[in-house]
Amino acid sequence: MSRPIQSFCFRGCRAEAAPQPPAGTSPSVSSVGAPRAGNAACPSPESCCSPERRDPSAWRHRSERSARAFRRWVIAAALLAACLAGPASAQTDTDYSDGARLFPHIFNPYTPLSVPPPNLSNAANAPLEVRDGKLRLSMDQLVKLVIENNLTVAAARYYPSMAQTDLLRARSGSSPRGVDVSVIPGGVFAGAEGGSILGTAGGSGGGSSNPGGITGSAGAVSIRPSGVFDPSLRFAFSVDHTASPLNTEVVAGVPAVTTGTGAFSVNYVQAFSTGTSFTVQYAVDRQGSTQRHLLFNPDFTPGFTATISQQCLNGFGFAVNRALIYVAQNERKIERESFRQLAMAALVGAQNAYWDLVADQGAVRSAEEALAVAEQLERESRKQLEIGTMAPLDVASAQSQVASSRRDLIVAQTNVQNAELALKAMISKSLDEPLASASIETLDPLPDPEDAQIPDPETASALALENRPEISIAQGNMKSQMDAQPFMHNALLPSVNLFALITTVGLYDVFGTSMVDAIHFKYPEVSFGLSITFPIRNRQAQADEVRSRLELKQAQDTLVRSKSQVEVDVENAIIALKQSQAQVRAARETVRLNQSRLDAERIKLTSGLSTSYNVILVERDLFASQLADLQARDAFAKARVTLAQATGSVLDADHITLDEALRGQLGTQPTR
Repeated sequence: MSRPIQSFCFRGCRAEAAPQPPAGTSPSVSSVGAPRAGNAACPSPESCCSPERRDPSAWRHRSERSARAFRRWVIAAALLAACLAGPASAQTDTDYSDGARLFPHIFNPYTPLSVPPPNLSNAANAPLEVRDGKLRLSMDQLVKLVIENNLTVAAARYYPSMAQTDLLRARSGSSPRGVDVSVIPGGVFAGAEGGSILGTAGGSGGGSSNPGGITGSAGAVSIRPSGVFDPSLRFAFSVDHTASPLNTEVVAGVPAVTTGTGAFSVNYVQAFSTGTSFTVQYAVDRQGSTQRHLLFNPDFTPGFTATISQQCLNGFGFAVNRALIYVAQNERKIERESFRQLAMAALVGAQNAYWDLVADQGAVRSAEEALAVAEQLERESRKQLEIGTMAPLDVASAQSQVASSRRDLIVAQTNVQNAELALKAMISKSLDEPLASASIETLDPLPDPEDAQIPDPETASALALENRPEISIAQGNMKSQMDAQPFMHNALLPSVNLFALITTVGLYDVFGTSMVDAIHFKYPEVSFGLSITFPIRNRQAQADEVRSRLELKQAQDTLVRSKSQVEVDVENAIIALKQSQAQVRAARETVRLNQSRLDAERIKLTSGLSTSYNVILVERDLFASQLADLQARDAFAKARVTLAQATGSVLDADHITLDEALRGQLGTQPTR
């Protein structure tokens, strides 16, 4: 009869009975141990083996619980890491004046902010589709293309963002660098690197109780203003080992002293716009020495220090210490207006180029008509020469006119090609195929002067003074100079600094005990004081203050000059519009009269009362008058654009907002 063989756990404990092998075979010994009745390491299976070891299912459940706990710890650690660091691409806000948020991602301020890469390709929805080798372009499409694809406008979009970075610097307490047309007052700008108008010298304290020394000490205390608006946190750790020979054994009891020191400190510094600055510091030293007669060896000396400083004259007040922020806020507004000015100039240039192209294409049509008429005259002259009713000289004159008309056509076609190339460069970021070789078909004709309404000069001037970006820029620069005046006046005053200091330390050979002494202010130091500094003659402050007032007067003169120039621009634009309108009417009448003359001269030529030469002269006069009419209509169209620029209504005329232009994406197709 078979007997079950006991199986054992890895410590030799009996777990369960296994069936006996067939007769005639030796019992196999498992790899986990041989069957034995007594095990010195495991005298009792019930006492050393857990239920999980005796029950495989219990062990499996316990393993699953451990795996779930491990997964929870991994997830928690990942979430903690995400909270501490945050993704590098999380900074997608284009308003750089806010900077990176400190919480919940505390490492974001130490990573670069997200700056979108330059877009060097044309907008996806840009109307640049070429069909049958032609780009059909209307004025509304032109406006959209300039706003979205013009490289000058694209480069100008960086100015407002740069101004936002200056505001970010100013909020930290540092000087703005200046952008484009913004004028930074010289008195608040400390060098090309952009310094700070706040006191940046570190506070210094004195009169500490010298914990761990042989004798106590006290001395003068002087706390200077320190820090900027952005607080700073400093950690320091050092280990020092020093061996020093001594010339006496009275104090140390030995001829040479070996000292080992470990030090750790943390320091927090911040300044406020009231002229207040404070520092908080915690430091602890551990020092061991071979000196004799020491109370504690090694000893721990933790300590807390807090200082506060208030500037009472020079550097006191919100208006003084926030001057940088006010200047940077003005700069941001100025750069928005600067972008509007550049966008308007780009639109004006593109619209003028569009009307020039329309006029050049009209000149090509006139040249083609003149060439067709000249060729027809040449054919008729040849027929009359064959039948003997015209002299050979008249035929030569007709042939000369054909050659001259072909030359005029070539010149007109060349002008069209040049105008198309100039316009393509304004509406596209790259001249790739098929755009490079495509011709432009203009869809809008030259405007009719009869439908134009010329505004009243006073109304147009008032609109220009309200809308022109030059006025806003001059006003912003003048305001920056005015915002800097409180700081410049304040800089003339002597420096009066009120300060206070409180320090507590501990000393013991056990860190906990010394820490308790420091917390309970067992060895405190409290001090306060006043420091006054009078710069003798004070010439630097005088020079800066006088210059700031001169710059303010200059900014005021610039504003008055800008207003005067705006009024002159409006008057000139209205005069040019009236003159071009009158020129179009005169040119149209000239074309009508020359056409009548040509018809009459042809009738006379048919009747034998005129010569081919006379017909050619009238044809030349007609062609010249047609070109003059096109030039006058072109001048009228551009005069309207100039008037819109003079009144500052270029964007408004196309229903484009400044924010849309800044984004480079128009919500709807502009309508005129």
